[in-house]
Amino acid sequence: MMTSDFAIALRDESIYPLSENIVAFLLNNSETLKYAKNQVILPYDSKDDSIYFVKDGIIRGTVVNGAGSEITVGFGVCGTMFYSSQCYTLGLPSIYQFIACTETQLYRIKKSDFDRHIDENHEFCRWIMGSFGLRICYNERRNDGFNANATEKYMWLLKERPEIIQAVNDKVLASYLGISCVHLSRIKANMLKG
Repeated sequence: MMTSDFAIALRDESIYPLSENIVAFLLNNSETLKYAKNQVILPYDSKDDSIYFVKDGIIRGTVVNGAGSEITVGFGVCGTMFYSSQCYTLGLPSIYQFIACTETQLYRIKKSDFDRHIDENHEFCRWIMGSFGLRICYNERRNDGFNANATEKYMWLLKERPEIIQAVNDKVLASYLGISCVHLSRIKANMLKG
């Protein structure tokens, strides 16, 4: 029975069932890395095609927009899989940067090991496809305006992921919500009044 926080968190990462064999592969074929708060895990323009899973802590992904501003595009918590799709898929430098928001431990799997297991293990391949499918769904919903209301998005984070709100500063949170720090302060003030 899978009882570790990591194994429990992995259940939400795919639409397909998670087995002990999948967890065993991830743990037995990875190296554990530790990062200090605010340490860059994967810098812009790097060529790291590894697959990462958050063991504990919080990470964030950033991108520089056309105006030259750094925007937070997402967060990762225990169980989250992340990687640079530019590096992994195309062999190009990363356009994202990943940073530890707290002291963080990660599992890193080499692309060659990951790809080999996809080729050899149907159950793992199916689970990974379910994970990628969920990501595409979330991106489509975001692009379609889902969670466009910053107040609703903040309230969702407060309810579902309070550890993120506690771990990041208002500047990072505002960039994720797509608003100014002043607007974020108004949201917080209105919530305190209500």
